[in-house]
Amino acid sequence: MDILSDITKQREELAELDREIVKLVGRRNKIARVIGERKAASGEEVFVPAVEKIVVHRYVDSGKIYGVSELAATRIARAVIDESVDVQGRVPRPAVPRKIFIIGGNGNMGRWLSLFFTERGHTVMIDDHAPNGAEYPVTDIPTGCRDADVIVVSTPITVAEKILEEVFAQKTHALIFDILSVKTPVIPLLRRAAEEGVRVCSVHPMFGPGASSIAGRNIVVCDCGNLNAVKETAQLFSGGTILRMDVEEHDRIAACVLGLSHAVNLAFSGALARSGFSYEELCSAASTTFRKQIAVSREVSEENAALYYAIQRENPCNEAALENLSEALRELRTLGKEEFILKMHEGARWYETK
Repeated sequence: MDILSDITKQREELAELDREIVKLVGRRNKIARVIGERKAASGEEVFVPAVEKIVVHRYVDSGKIYGVSELAATRIARAVIDESVDVQGRVPRPAVPRKIFIIGGNGNMGRWLSLFFTERGHTVMIDDHAPNGAEYPVTDIPTGCRDADVIVVSTPITVAEKILEEVFAQKTHALIFDILSVKTPVIPLLRRAAEEGVRVCSVHPMFGPGASSIAGRNIVVCDCGNLNAVKETAQLFSGGTILRMDVEEHDRIAACVLGLSHAVNLAFSGALARSGFSYEELCSAASTTFRKQIAVSREVSEENAALYYAIQRENPCNEAALENLSEALRELRTLGKEEFILKMHEGARWYETK
């Protein structure tokens, strides 16, 4: 047998093994779904970090036996865990059926929420300035507010205050929340409504419309003065990781986890565009760190530009976060060797804090 024939045979064997691996993952997913159904029935959380650590260790230990590196074993473990979490996250959870009215329901997140709530047994109707192609019944704000048990405002930041004012003017008894990425412009309105007895809170899903499920993903639920609204809203998103906070806290945290992280990645892309090298040239010489960074930065650059602009400009806390970034960059350019090393160690210690 010549070398080429031997290689072809080995590749055919690899292809068969690949199919077997995918088949086993599919079998694993079926078992994960059964577990997910039992979790849903008993109200247990989908995302269980302690169990995930055990699974990762299991893969690493098996890798030592079968000649798979710790890094590869960990990556494989993370891939199958994430797949299982998404499978379990799509399992409907028992809930009292609600009529949910989503304003902006034909936008990206509006469609995501519509599908999410429908899969949980709720009835969805929407309002949208561009309703063409909508998959759910379309109505106007007065009618939707009159008939709904839950009202969701899923609109751009620029029109949210006006929409919320119109919703509150309907004097509805429904649960009301927005999903704005920036809360400051509407905090006075939300607080005033809560003081007047409106069942209102404010929500921020910390993911985009590409999320395959809610499991293992963060949902911030902000208290605007009505604790019952917070509890009821958190229940609607059961299965996700709920973080509760006062609405005034939100933008300070969002300035770091959104504003700062977006700015770093957009600036990285901008710096590369000024480098004189093409994307292909830099990728051909990429280090491990560069590959990780450019993957995230490219993904960020392809997101909703209008939304990202609003996140940068509408959040008053962003200025402080970006000033911290500017100061950190200035330090990197001026520190001596000993100071540089100390600064790196200082940053490493921050990651170890609990």
